[in-house]
Amino acid sequence: MKAFASWSGGKDCMLALYRFLQNDKNEVAYLVNMCDDDGKHSRSHRIKKHLIAEQASMLNIPIVQETTGTEGYETYFKFVINRLKKEGVTAGIFGDIYLIEHRKWIERVCADLDIQAIFPIWGDGTRLLLKEFIETGFKALTVAVDIKKLNSNWLGRELDLSFYNDIVSINDVDPCAENGEYHSFVYGGPIFSKPVSFSKGEVYQNDNHIFLQLNREV
Repeated sequence: MKAFASWSGGKDCMLALYRFLQNDKNEVAYLVNMCDDDGKHSRSHRIKKHLIAEQASMLNIPIVQETTGTEGYETYFKFVINRLKKEGVTAGIFGDIYLIEHRKWIERVCADLDIQAIFPIWGDGTRLLLKEFIETGFKALTVAVDIKKLNSNWLGRELDLSFYNDIVSINDVDPCAENGEYHSFVYGGPIFSKPVSFSKGEVYQNDNHIFLQLNREV
């Protein structure tokens, strides 16, 4: 099966990709990363666009980065996927876990495109998913935190067993942050040719979220 992976650069899409690739008959031909209309950042996690591209390079998977605002998102997404269909892509990989309304949107859009929507981590327990991600050997850190749910000390933390033990001890916080409690950037792991090089930059706030800017190291 030849697929694209809907891509944020974070842990859930990475684990979904990894699981899909465990079947030797599956191929991920492209990562699809939707970017802010400033043309500089990934839309979902506000990670610099060129760092996401570097991540794709270390995964040895081509990436498509499409610029879009909130208005017209679906139109631009469909435009990209229709282009990939001409290259034989027949399915899309998504890292959703349990938010049914978002899954319904994905399934509707994919049905419009005659694309099979695949959800490799759907319905699994979020504690188990986070632990699987860590124990599989992926390396990631938090790049955004919702300060209504977690304090600033969580920003820039490595997703390791210490992180796991701390996050599962907090009531009303999903360990995988399916409700937006935090966002992550994966920089290394078992399917990387080598880790992505980066340095930590400025911290800034936008509404209820604080962000850690990552900079590429050459």
